[in-house]
Amino acid sequence: MSRIDEILNIADHIPPFPKVAMQVMKMLEDPEVHTKDLAETIQYDSAITANLIKTCNAAYFGLSRKISSLDEALVLIGHAALKDIIIASSSARFYKGEAGGGYQLEQGDLWKHSVATAIMAKSISRHFKGVEPGTAFTVGLLHDIGKRFLSSFVASDFKKIMDRTYNDGLSFMEAEHEILGMDHAELGSMILQKWDFPEEMVLAVKLHHDPKALDKDPLTALLALANTLVISLGVGVGADGLSGAMQGEGLKRFKISARDLDQYMMNLLLEMEKAEEMMTLSK
Repeated sequence: MSRIDEILNIADHIPPFPKVAMQVMKMLEDPEVHTKDLAETIQYDSAITANLIKTCNAAYFGLSRKISSLDEALVLIGHAALKDIIIASSSARFYKGEAGGGYQLEQGDLWKHSVATAIMAKSISRHFKGVEPGTAFTVGLLHDIGKRFLSSFVASDFKKIMDRTYNDGLSFMEAEHEILGMDHAELGSMILQKWDFPEEMVLAVKLHHDPKALDKDPLTALLALANTLVISLGVGVGADGLSGAMQGEGLKRFKISARDLDQYMMNLLLEMEKAEEMMTLSK
């Protein structure tokens, strides 16, 4: 079996995204959905229920008092926050253990980078017309899921990949694709497609390292920018570094100034402190 066949075989056997989470997110598309119906659905996944209560008490969500039950959480947090928590608690199970080790990331770093990108993506979403903040958060959280499942292959061929970057001037992503036959962004997009996420999210994940991403559709541009800003702050930087520089006039297109970027990066560091409970979900 060739390297690419091995990778595709793994992609075919990746566990499904939690059914309860997908059902709840679909229910939340209806603004009139009843809290009782949400509770009845969520309670069937004990991990999501426990993580929901835990995460609700994070400073990030700014509730005035501690939450101790599912019903109480659903009444107080609102549908937008509920969607973010559901996607975070459901995604975290895929990042446990040594996820990202092949990319020279310490345990927990890949999840931390993913949470930071989700928060950044949601923060800057107001500049990207037509992109809903919850969608921005979700795609930010899942953009590097391909690393989770490609990590062992990268570890096996790490020296070959690094030789191509140092000796031949390829980006890590280009070398990754050449040596393995697929890069983590491509694999990530396949995984999201397998999980039945919307095509706009599948495309954004596939192109989040594209140098010309800022010239593409709003969600792709948003994700690429959020990821670059998070890496520039040193959050979750592995052997692949920036994986290529961004090009284009995208910042002007979306009316984002250099001062805006500085402010968003400063704000992220504060938000990360508040989101500490979310960081521990993958442990």
